[in-house]
Amino acid sequence: MSWRIDKQANGKFAIYSSRVDDYIVIDADEAEIERIYAEKGVKVYLASARAQMTTRVTPVAPAGETKIDASRQRGATPKERVVPIGVTGFTMSDE
Repeated sequence: MSWRIDKQANGKFAIYSSRVDDYIVIDADEAEIERIYAEKGVKVYLASARAQMTTRVTPVAPAGETKIDASRQRGATPKERVVPIGVTGFTMSDE
């Protein structure tokens, strides 16, 4: 079950959901599609985080505790580098 973004004849965008076998968003511009996907992404990441904190909790290994202590002493955790997102030309970073 997934969403697919289609371009309508009028130049606007529509989101098709295979779950309901119909369009769940019509006549949207790029900003609206971005907002919808950002909202959906937050919900998905929150659900994943909640599941990890309740049902799939794993203890930090001794080597991990050493890295955590090093971060405490530095006063900050390291940042992930800029990562390309597929072949889109877009990148993702913590900044």
